[in-house]
Amino acid sequence: EIHTMRFKGKVLHDKVDLFIRVVSSVQKISKESVLFLSDRKVQFILTSEIAENGTQVWSGMNALSLFEEYKIESMNNNEIAFEIHLDHLQKALKSGQLAPEIIMKLTKKNDQSYLSITIESQRQMQLIQDVPITVLSPQQMSQYLEPQLPDPEVHIMMPPLKLLRTVIEKMKNVSQHLKIFANMAGDLIFKVETDVVTIATMYKDLEHPQIEGRSPPRTNKDQTADVIVDINKFSKFLFSYLVKPKNVICCLVEGRAVVLHVMLEDLYVTYYIPVVSN
Repeated sequence: EIHTMRFKGKVLHDKVDLFIRVVSSVQKISKESVLFLSDRKVQFILTSEIAENGTQVWSGMNALSLFEEYKIESMNNNEIAFEIHLDHLQKALKSGQLAPEIIMKLTKKNDQSYLSITIESQRQMQLIQDVPITVLSPQQMSQYLEPQLPDPEVHIMMPPLKLLRTVIEKMKNVSQHLKIFANMAGDLIFKVETDVVTIATMYKDLEHPQIEGRSPPRTNKDQTADVIVDINKFSKFLFSYLVKPKNVICCLVEGRAVVLHVMLEDLYVTYYIPVVSN
């Protein structure tokens, strides 16, 4: 089936670094990912824990800003998806970190499909890393649908993730349930409690940015929302500071999920963390 599929793209040096940062941050959620390629976008989809009602990650990049000389062909609307081990991909990308460019393409040897990464070094030497993949059929691909959730009650800008990580790490020792409270007046509170102790940290004067097509305009400052999530799942999301995002927006959908949009110029990573049922 890979013969009816073609994919080839050149990734320039600065974008290899971005690619590595994205893989590093989503790898904290799951070791395996589906990589979805189309004419316009490159997506990492992590739904390994769906069955256990776990975290999902949907990360997308504009294909034309990631790849130069991008070619993709398939019988399925020029879309290709495959399962890949993120640590294998990470190692291959890291070996090309200093190269001026790397070239990625699909190959097949003895019935096994690979994402082949060719690294051109300064001395015209070539290093080829073959990362084994499992190509998905159009039917398998169609099962990957981003969660459809109602509009959030509250959406609010997150404080710097690296600093928040320190706070959440301490809270982990107290409880595995993290309560997140926010309102449309700029307040965001993270809290853990037991019968004996309560620890809360509060952020004030945060902004409420609009997310195109993702959040409705809400102007009622009295609007509040709170959710309880698994603190370990939340703490894994905080590794997205590795992407060096411009903005991170937290959306609270009561009774359902915390949705976190990590945004850079031509990249987004969205985390869906389900609430803990009381």
